[in-house]
Amino acid sequence: MKIAMFADSYHPTVDGAVVAMETACSGLEKRGHEVVILAPDVKPRPPAKRTVHYLPSTEFKMYPGYRVVVSPSDMLEFLRKEKVDIIHSHGLASMAILSLTASRALKIPHLLTFHTMAHEAINHYSPVPMREEIANLFVWLYLRNLLKRPEVVIAPSQPVKDELLANGVWMKACEVVPTGVDCSRFTPERYDKNFLSRYGLGGKRVILHVGRLSKEKRLDMVLDALAKLAPAEPDLALLVIGAGPAAGHFQTLAKKLGIDHRVVFTGFLSDDELPTAYASCEALVIASTFETQGLVVLEALASGTPVVGIRFRAIPEFIQEGKNGCLFDPGTCADAIQRCLARSESMMMSAVSSARDYSVESCTIKLEKAYAKAAEIASMNG
Repeated sequence: MKIAMFADSYHPTVDGAVVAMETACSGLEKRGHEVVILAPDVKPRPPAKRTVHYLPSTEFKMYPGYRVVVSPSDMLEFLRKEKVDIIHSHGLASMAILSLTASRALKIPHLLTFHTMAHEAINHYSPVPMREEIANLFVWLYLRNLLKRPEVVIAPSQPVKDELLANGVWMKACEVVPTGVDCSRFTPERYDKNFLSRYGLGGKRVILHVGRLSKEKRLDMVLDALAKLAPAEPDLALLVIGAGPAAGHFQTLAKKLGIDHRVVFTGFLSDDELPTAYASCEALVIASTFETQGLVVLEALASGTPVVGIRFRAIPEFIQEGKNGCLFDPGTCADAIQRCLARSESMMMSAVSSARDYSVESCTIKLEKAYAKAAEIASMNG
């Protein structure tokens, strides 16, 4: 089978949707399928593992690093030439619309993965100032119109599917297919006792935050928790991995809270270093209410690192209180970090075990079934 993946964001930008798409590509290719990518053009074009067809684009100024396609160019000619069997969109914006256009023109089954809570994102990045309730109304109108069109909508977690249905989204079919985690790459064996020393954190108790540094990720909640714990936990520190438009904001906040000497911002880490970071820290902390799945949670668990996660949307689906991590509500992050650190070693094996249910292979098989369902629905509808 040949699959065309449409991406609203793509390298050199790295976010959850890009990582999820790359993981899906790798899983499909290992099972004998071929994948081609259609993405917004960028200069210079980064090296690619597979065929990437770029479409003319312009920068989305409200969110540095993101681009909007301005022309379909030779999109249909490319898809005809490649003899694509399935179209799979990983975005909700321009590429979602173009992928649906291509699907209808070429009569190719279409799937869309719902990676982003768009009604929340627009509150941060709307190009036009708008009251929150009005913005949300328009976004849900758009989503209801968009999501009724693919043969299959993929939700990365059950809470996301439930939320779509609760907001009146009608879909031909909706399948829950999480992004899988590579348990051979993310493993406790990647622990390196010297890793933290590279960042001046040798001998410290280090908690970890991984993700794009944007305001909706709510790293400020983690920084506030660290500031509360600082007087009683003199050896506690935070390693922040990732980059993004709010990096300066969070760095300034750490300084304002008087904990900048306890917080290290690494920027992006290489694919080789990231598993070592997970395995070498005591816990991952995630306060984002924006996650449709939160792949970093599974990457940490597979590494034997328990997770301190906010009790919201998809996060509780993967964390069992006291077994592989601890959950918190707004205002109680510091308490959850303390609970997790007190039992981090005893939770290691449960963390690894819970991640195995979401291996890349098992999630790829679910994705193949979703493709088969899309083809079946398309054939029934002529």
